[in-house]
Amino acid sequence: MTFLRKNPQHLREIFEKIKKDIETVLTTLNVKVLEPADFKKMWSIMEKYGLLPNDALIAATCKMHGIKKIATFDEDFKRVDFLEIFES
Repeated sequence: MTFLRKNPQHLREIFEKIKKDIETVLTTLNVKVLEPADFKKMWSIMEKYGLLPNDALIAATCKMHGIKKIATFDEDFKRVDFLEIFES
């Protein structure tokens, strides 16, 4: 990882080589990449549930798309009353 951080051009080259393969896998598995929620929704959830920005963006995106269950080990999501965490 350190090498790629210091040499981002290599990351772009790698991505260009595997881009089609990634698209094929996502299409084959019927994986949908969702549009993220906007920052206004993210900020609202940050304030209401005391989440860090990335977690708030995930929660806001779930809410925007009607996702009610998530798989995570992050205990912070237990504070979000509109999300249920898959338990193993």
